Amino acid sequence: MKTRLDSFSGRLTRTVVFTVLVTMTIISVFVFLVAASGILMFSKAHYSDILEKANRDLALTMSKVEVSADNIIDELCWHLTTPELVLSTMEYELNVNRHVYGCGIGFVEDFYPAVGRWYEPYALNEGGKITLKIIGSEAHDYFQAEWYTKGLASPEGVWSTPYLDEEGGETVLCTFSRRVVMEPEKEIAGVFGADLSISGLASLIQESIRKENEESIFYVPRQDAPKQRIYCFIIGPDGDYIAHPDQGRILKTNFYDFATGEDADNYRKLGDAMRAGASGDLSVVVDGIKSDVYYAPLLHSGWSMGIVVPTERLLTPAIAYGAIIIFLILLGLLLVFLTCRRSIKKASTPLIQLAESAQEIATGKFDTSLPSIKHNDEIRLLRDSFDYMQSSLARYVDELKETTAQKASIERELSVARSIQMSMLPITWPPFPDRNDLDIFGSVAPAKAVGGDLFDFRLRNEKLYFCIGDVSGKGIPAAMVMTVISSMFQTLSDSEDSPLQIMTAINASASARNENLMFVTLFIGSLDLSTGVLQYTNAGHNAPVVLTDGKPSFLPVDANVPVGIIPDWTYSQQETTLSPDTLLFLYTDGLTEATRNDGELFQEERVLAQLAGHDENTSAERLVADMTDAVNRFIGNAEQSDDLTMLVLKWIPTAGSGRGR
Repeated sequence: MKTRLDSFSGRLTRTVVFTVLVTMTIISVFVFLVAASGILMFSKAHYSDILEKANRDLALTMSKVEVSADNIIDELCWHLTTPELVLSTMEYELNVNRHVYGCGIGFVEDFYPAVGRWYEPYALNEGGKITLKIIGSEAHDYFQAEWYTKGLASPEGVWSTPYLDEEGGETVLCTFSRRVVMEPEKEIAGVFGADLSISGLASLIQESIRKENEESIFYVPRQDAPKQRIYCFIIGPDGDYIAHPDQGRILKTNFYDFATGEDADNYRKLGDAMRAGASGDLSVVVDGIKSDVYYAPLLHSGWSMGIVVPTERLLTPAIAYGAIIIFLILLGLLLVFLTCRRSIKKASTPLIQLAESAQEIATGKFDTSLPSIKHNDEIRLLRDSFDYMQSSLARYVDELKETTAQKASIERELSVARSIQMSMLPITWPPFPDRNDLDIFGSVAPAKAVGGDLFDFRLRNEKLYFCIGDVSGKGIPAAMVMTVISSMFQTLSDSEDSPLQIMTAINASASARNENLMFVTLFIGSLDLSTGVLQYTNAGHNAPVVLTDGKPSFLPVDANVPVGIIPDWTYSQQETTLSPDTLLFLYTDGLTEATRNDGELFQEERVLAQLAGHDENTSAERLVADMTDAVNRFIGNAEQSDDLTMLVLKWIPTAGSGRGR
C-alpha cells in the first residue's frame, strides 16, 4: 500500500495562499473604491468631450447665423425703398433671430443720396434689448472693412476674421457678410453682415469648465493658486488670440509671443500643431506653469481651441491614490514576507543539509553520507534521488575517463592522418626556385581533420603536369580516395605524355573496385613552358579561370563524367595557348559553394569579381591569399561546409622561350 505523503509544498502553499489572499482582498477593496489608475484617462476623455462639444456648438451657431443672414437679406430686399423701412426691418428680424449678436447693412456709395455717401444702419442685441445705430461715416469707413470687401465679392457669403467692433457692439466679433442684390435689376445695393460674438461663445465655453477650478479631489491649492487654474483659449490661423481669460491678449498678441524659456521649442510645436488643424494633447510650460494642453480645431472656422490644465492638478489625485495603494501593497508584502520566512526557514533545514552534501559530492567525494529525513514528503524523495545520483555519478565518471582516453587516442590518430595527407601535397613554396618562367602556389583547407580535395604538379621535359580534384564526401573515406588518386597522378605523370592518357588510366583504375560508388571530379593539364601551349582534360570539375591583363574568363571545358563512375568512358582532350604573364586559377566547389549563415553562396560571379583587376604583376601566392580573405569576409562566422582548395599557375616566358618577350 502506497504511503500518503504529508506534502511539504502543500503546507507551504496553504500558508502563502492564505496570507496573500487576505492581503490582496484588502488591497482589492481599496483599488475598487478609489480607481486611481483611471484618473488620467478620465481627464483626457473629459477635456476631449469639452472640445468636441465646443466644436458642435460653434458649427451649429455659425450655421444658424448663415441661415438667418440669408433670411434677413431676402426680407430686406423688399424694404429698401427708404432708410426708415430698413431700420424697422432689421429691428424686427433681430428680435426673431436672437442667436445673432448684431446685424447691419453697408450700402454702396450714395445709395440714399439724401443721407450722403456712407449709410450703415446697425442693430445690436444687448441682453434682449434691441439698439439701433447709424455707424457709417468718414471716421468709420466701412468700405475699407474686411467684412464689406469680402462680402461684396462673394455671392454666397463669407466669414471675416475676428475683429474688435468699437462702433457696433464694442466686442470681439466675427461677421458673416454677403452682398445684397435687388431684383430684378440685379443691382448691388450693399453688403449685409450678421455678427457672431466670439467673446460670448468663449464665455459659454469658460463657464463649462468653471467648476473644474472649484472641485478637485485631493487638491490643496498653494499660495499661487490663482495661477493654477484651468481655462480655455482660441487662436486664429495666424496664431492671434481670439479668446483668452486675459482680455489684454485678445486680437492684440500672438500665441508665439509667449514662446520663451527652456520649453520654447515645445511651446512653438504646440502652436504649429494647432494652426495645422491637428488635435491631441501636449505637455508644455504655459505662462511659467507646467501644464497639459488639450487642443482640437474648431471646424468651418480655421480656428483652434485649447484647454490648459496645470499638470499638478492632474497628478495630485493620482499620486494620492497611488500612495494609498503602494502603502497597502507594502504592508501586505511585509506580512507575506514575515509569514513565509518563518515557514520556509523551518521547512528548508533538510534542504540545506542536502546542499552541503551535494557540494562534497561535487568535489569528487562520492562516498559522502546524506542526511536522514524524518518526514515522508518531497524532501525525502529528493534525498533518495540524491542517493541514486551519487551512485550513478560514480559510475559515469569511471565511464567518462575511459571514453576520454579513447577519444584522445582517436584525435591523435586523426592528427597523424592529417599530417600524412598534407605531406602528400606540395608543401614547399616556391617548388622550383631555380626557374623564373613559372610562378605556382596552392592551398587546401579541409572542412574536417582530413578531407577529400587534392592538387599536385610535376615538371618533366619542360612541361608542367598538374591536377586538381574533389572526392565526393568528406572525412576519412574521402581522404583515403584522395590519397589513391594523388598517388596514381604522381606515378602516371612521370611516364604518360598527355592529360588524356593520365585521366583515362586513373578512371580505369578508380572504377575497377568502387563498391562504395565514390567518385572524383578531376582536372588534369600540361603546360609547355617553352611555347605556352596548354593541353587539358576535364572530368566533371569546375572550369578554371584564365586571367589575362586583369580580365578574368572561364576556360572552355568539356564536362565529361567524374572519375570512378564509368570504367570505359572516353574522355576528350582540349588545347589552348596562354598569353605571356597569364594567370590560371583552379579551384574546387568549396570556393563557389562557401555559404553564409543566411544560406547565400559565394558563387562564380564573386570569384570573377575578386579576380578582376589583378594585373600581370600579381603573384600566384598573392592571388590565393586575396581570394582566401574574400571568402572569409563573405562567410563571417559561419562554419566551413566543404573542403576549400585553390591552385594558381602563372606562365612567365623568358627571352629564350618560344614566345618570350
